[in-house]
Amino acid sequence: MSKYRVVGNSHPGLSVAEIATGRGRYTDDWKLPGMVYGMILRSPFAHAIVKSIDTSEAESVPGVLKILLPWDVPSKRYNCSGNPPSPLLIQDEPILTDHPLHMGDRIAAVAATSRKACREALMQLKVEYEELKPVFDVMKALEKDAPLLHPEIGGSNLVKTMEAAEGNINTGFEESDYIFEEIYETPAIQNVSLEPNGCICDASVPGKMTVISTSQTPFQERRILADLMGLSENNVRIIKPFMGGGFGERQQLHSQPVAALLSRATGRPVKIIHSREEQMTASVVRHSTRIRMKMGVAKEGLIRAMQVEAWYNTGAYATHGPIVVAAGSRKTNYRIPHYEFKGHCVYTNGPVSGAVRGYGNPQITFARESMLNMVAQKLGMDPIALRLKNHVQTGDRLPGTDHPLLSCAVNSCVEKGETLRKAIEEEDMKNNGQQGLSHPEKKAWGVAFCCHTSGPSNREGMSSSIVMVNDDGSVNLLMGSADIGQGSETVLAQIAAEGLGIGLEEISVTAADTATTPYDTGTFASSQTYVGGNAVALAVEDVKKKMIQRLSEIRKLPPSDITFENGRFTVSGPEGLEHLTLKDATKQITFGAGGSIIAGSSSYKAVEAPPPFAVCWAQVAVDMKTLSVRLLNIIEAVDVGNPVNPEKVKAQVHGGVSMGVGYAMMEEIQVDQRTGKQISSDLLHYQTPLSRDMPGIHVCLAEGWEPSGPFGAKSVGELATVPVAAAITNAIAQATGTAITRIPITDAFRPAASPWPKRAATESPAVTSEKEGV
Repeated sequence: MSKYRVVGNSHPGLSVAEIATGRGRYTDDWKLPGMVYGMILRSPFAHAIVKSIDTSEAESVPGVLKILLPWDVPSKRYNCSGNPPSPLLIQDEPILTDHPLHMGDRIAAVAATSRKACREALMQLKVEYEELKPVFDVMKALEKDAPLLHPEIGGSNLVKTMEAAEGNINTGFEESDYIFEEIYETPAIQNVSLEPNGCICDASVPGKMTVISTSQTPFQERRILADLMGLSENNVRIIKPFMGGGFGERQQLHSQPVAALLSRATGRPVKIIHSREEQMTASVVRHSTRIRMKMGVAKEGLIRAMQVEAWYNTGAYATHGPIVVAAGSRKTNYRIPHYEFKGHCVYTNGPVSGAVRGYGNPQITFARESMLNMVAQKLGMDPIALRLKNHVQTGDRLPGTDHPLLSCAVNSCVEKGETLRKAIEEEDMKNNGQQGLSHPEKKAWGVAFCCHTSGPSNREGMSSSIVMVNDDGSVNLLMGSADIGQGSETVLAQIAAEGLGIGLEEISVTAADTATTPYDTGTFASSQTYVGGNAVALAVEDVKKKMIQRLSEIRKLPPSDITFENGRFTVSGPEGLEHLTLKDATKQITFGAGGSIIAGSSSYKAVEAPPPFAVCWAQVAVDMKTLSVRLLNIIEAVDVGNPVNPEKVKAQVHGGVSMGVGYAMMEEIQVDQRTGKQISSDLLHYQTPLSRDMPGIHVCLAEGWEPSGPFGAKSVGELATVPVAAAITNAIAQATGTAITRIPITDAFRPAASPWPKRAATESPAVTSEKEGV
């Protein structure tokens, strides 16, 4: 039972009725007067030169209004990521190109009065290509004779190397009794959002532009489009409609620059909606990685050193690449005195990588948590005990950060999760341990720990909010943050309602419209509850302070004689105490002498971005003959501080676990290494988990409180996905006795006569005398 009236209670959502009844308008539901349609011709080759384009037959298609070719558009290159400006964001992407660098690269665009006419015109465009040698593997891309993808930027396909270090790595390994070393590989995967990318751009009025688009970062989109179109930001308006999922994918611009140029050329609004095939081949994917990890451990189980070198496949364009690499360098929740990280972001002719839920964390966590299981096995320690022995706690400092942790409820996570795991085991024992099993299957549990963040760094993470009190005491909440389906508008409205002592039904939200709402960095880095919530909480305090000041002026009393609590003001005047509701006070301020508007505002920067923590257990059944794997149960216990809306937290965990299951078990962007053609270009060939593939999912909310968060809250959005793959593969390793070093597991777990080769830890020669007695 929550100690608050609104916060801590599970409201289904402010927009749930609109979504459930179909009244919520998604991008493709919008229709503007005079609107026409746009489509993009995409390269069928991973690497080529466009020699010529014959448009004559395409131009004769009835309804065609405009065809844009690479030489018709500004040559200025940009970075499509919706991040704030940074020297790490390489400006390498053209709007249209005559030198396609991946299958799906944009070659030409058509505007027509119907989608049918657009499709016909694209079919009639005659393009002469010269195929070039492609490169898809990051290690081959770094070889001297590899095709150079961006000669205008540098002399190699290395985008950037990011490094981080603490302590002395050599000292750490010298202090270690055991040294473990392994190479891990993770795949590129799709976001597979329900709604495909789309936008409507209206640049029909000279010098102005309005864009309706699936965007997680409307203010960053405004900045990028204004720059590309030669407009000032006040003349560009971005409106975010209802959105069918974000998952990081909507942080990038997709077809907006093309639609903007088509609209300017035709003088009419232009709508572009991706097909599912475009979504699969031309939207960003998670960075595939190759991670070499080396860990030094003392015989009592303390981690002394960790050294990581990783290669990230960013595909044809850099987008978020260097920042994803940098983010991965600090994603650890353990005390590690000696640490060294070197990450290489590499161009290839593969699909473009970008922001995907977890932002570099699932890759590193898979490697680290897999290695910790090897450590536990070698030392004969319980995997959970080993992790807790090294885990940060309240007051500790995470590696690479300056702020001590104000909260860490990982012990509560373990307690709640283990209680539930034992209950599942007991229920299984009642069924003689054979429930759902077929001979010769073997059951096992695996575990993984992780942390994430509650917003981006202090340099770039900011949210703003305005709270306007109407004369009837109801409230309009204006905020720049974008609800991408996770329910942030509801959560932030709950924070406002709690602070003002009113019901949630008395708050109306306007969000993510650059013409009417205040600035927000964007919906990424799990920032909404913590960063956006703090902005709302501070705006509420600001409006209360202003109302107290105005009431004191009206009544000629010092502000200290007026207080606010539980939705009403208490005035200590000469005639005793007087109580005013929010409505009564508002009327006095608005309609009294010297009446004024009642509005509070505030901005908040993510100075600390306190990490939430998670512990994940996975139970599998492995057929020891065929090595086929079934998922039975997943438990995820999360420390998100004090949950503002517990059921929405659980829903986020369910969704995050589902994404993690696909990452571990089956999902992978597959590219023909000879032609560059993407094999998994539709949902028939790209495997995602179906309902029959999903295990029982059990969510535990730890008992936590974050002092710097709004009503004690931290984030959850990305956290839930991060540990799942490692927990699953650790369970498989427990069942089979063999560590898993690559996901998805489909390659390793095919029917075979013998399992994959075993890997062993190496022991440090610096302490051989001690090891003889271990």
